[in-house]
Amino acid sequence: MITRKFFRTTRFPRFYSQFALSTRPSVIRSPAPISRPPRLAKPAYIPPHFGNTITTFSTTMVPSKRDPTMDAGRNAADRLEALLDKDGFKKWGFVIYRCTYQNNSDWENFIARFLSAVPDYLEFYSGLDLLDTFTPTVLEDPSFEGATVATLREHFNQWAKTSLKEEQGVAEDYHACTGRYRFFIMVDQEAMESVLSAPEDDEIGFVRVVYAEWEPDVLDEEDIANGDVSEPEEPLDGCTQNDVGWMKMCWRWVELPGFHKMREWDDWEAYYVRPPEIGDIP
Repeated sequence: MITRKFFRTTRFPRFYSQFALSTRPSVIRSPAPISRPPRLAKPAYIPPHFGNTITTFSTTMVPSKRDPTMDAGRNAADRLEALLDKDGFKKWGFVIYRCTYQNNSDWENFIARFLSAVPDYLEFYSGLDLLDTFTPTVLEDPSFEGATVATLREHFNQWAKTSLKEEQGVAEDYHACTGRYRFFIMVDQEAMESVLSAPEDDEIGFVRVVYAEWEPDVLDEEDIANGDVSEPEEPLDGCTQNDVGWMKMCWRWVELPGFHKMREWDDWEAYYVRPPEIGDIP
C-alpha cells in the first residue's frame, strides 16, 4: 500500500534557467518561476519527421495566428490551444511518477532534459506562449520505487478525481478532451538511464506511458466458441494479451506531440506497441 507520509508533489508551471532545477522543492511547493527562455532564431532541435509543415497562402488556408505562413490546422501549438479551449482548461502536461531514488542528481538531470524537449517543439510552431500553462506535475514518494503499474494506476486514478476539481474547477466525473487525467508517465531506473545516455540530437531513450483506464480483456463463452481469441503473447506483468496497458515511448515526443495526440482509447490503440518495442508519435 502506498502511504502519503512522504508523498511529494512537484509542479513546474514555467521553465527555469537552463531548464534545470536549482533546489529540491518542499512538500506541495513549486520552485519560484523564472521567465521562459528567449525566442531562438531556430529550434534547438528540429524533429526529422516534422516534414514540410511550412505552407503558402491559398484560398482555403486559415493562417495560424502564431505563424501566418502556416495553416492553423497544421500548427501544433494552435491545435493544442484549441484542445484546451474545448475543455476550458488552463493547465496541461502529463503527470510523471518518479519510480527511482538511487541518485537525486541523475533525476534532476533527467527532468531537465526531458522537459527541454517541450520548448524545442513549441518553438518550431511559434508557440512558446503555451509554456506559461505547461504544468508537468511530478509525483514523488520513495514507495513508488519498484511499484507495479497496477499500483500506480490505482494511485493515479484517485489523484485524477481530486485534481480535476482542484486544478480545473470541474467535477470528478467530467470527461475531458485532453489526456492529462487519462494517461501518465512512469520513470524507473531503466527509463531514466536510457534518456540520460541518449545522444543530444538522437531520439534514443524512452519513458513508460500508462493508460489509466485500461482493463484486461475478459472473454465470454461466445467469444471462445466463435474462436475470437488471439494467440497468447509472452507473459508481461502476468498479462498474455497484446495490450498490457502500458508501453515504452520515445522520451522526446511524450509531452509534445503526445499530449495533443494521446487523448482517448482510440489514440492509445493507434500508437500502442507491446514492450519491449519502443513506440513513437510522429
